[in-house]
Amino acid sequence: MNPVSLTGPVALSLIIAVILQLVPVSGDWILWRPNFLMLMMIAWILYQPNRFGIGFAALVGLLADTLFRTALGHYVLVFALCGGIAYLLSRWLTYFSNFHRAVLIFMLVVFSELIQAFLFSIWDVTMGFQHVPILGFISAVVWLFVDKLVASLNFIYR
Repeated sequence: MNPVSLTGPVALSLIIAVILQLVPVSGDWILWRPNFLMLMMIAWILYQPNRFGIGFAALVGLLADTLFRTALGHYVLVFALCGGIAYLLSRWLTYFSNFHRAVLIFMLVVFSELIQAFLFSIWDVTMGFQHVPILGFISAVVWLFVDKLVASLNFIYR
């Protein structure tokens, strides 16, 4: 049995995530926009932990660094840490319900925001935390759609 190439579905899903990430929103809503790249990266790691791991997370983080114009390595570190946690929990999460996966996404988003605040504090850039609970909740809701998309792509190209 030959292994199926997932290059097409992964590239398509990452392009969709980049487009959703680049859609302009007003200044009040920009803090509540979920990080679609991180959600897509976590989904692929959860569904294909044998093929995608921390290296894939770092590569998507490098893409995020270029999109968000941050210092090289900022999102690489954030995505690698979140991807590593998702990778370590990937075997257990296959048995979890959608609600429990959404709770994990909420916690990963809060964790990533704390890591980003720490990295910004190194450069003396202050960051508020008022938006973090709402961002976590919105990311958890968006996760349900991302999870269904990646699950269907994974089922089709299995």
